[in-house]
Amino acid sequence: MADPVIAQAHAWIAVGAAIAAVALGVAGLVGARSSGPTGRVRRWIDRIVLGLLGLVVAAALVGAIVLLVVGPPSDWLHLLYAAIALLAAPAARLIAGWRHSARVGLWMTAGSLVTLGALLRLWVTGG
Repeated sequence: MADPVIAQAHAWIAVGAAIAAVALGVAGLVGARSSGPTGRVRRWIDRIVLGLLGLVVAAALVGAIVLLVVGPPSDWLHLLYAAIALLAAPAARLIAGWRHSARVGLWMTAGSLVTLGALLRLWVTGG
């Protein structure tokens, strides 16, 4: 018998991650529309990345409980998409930092789009 409470908690945390990814994309676009994001915009971008990372980690931890209590996802690619959702935005921020890029906003927008794509695939493969 499936435990719907834990599965719903997993899904709602994923919704929060999607909202954070959209917020990151918006912040990235705000930072990209000028010649380079100001310190204030960069701080907000970094805060959103940390929030997104925290939400995805929380979803993964609850997902491990779902795996044990409810059962495996309908498609094992779900685990690959979870890894992509976890790493996309922090990797984009890291690459932008390594390159000393003035286009941090564009990097973060790209990272948010990859994260949203992975989240979409997670919703499809989770059931």
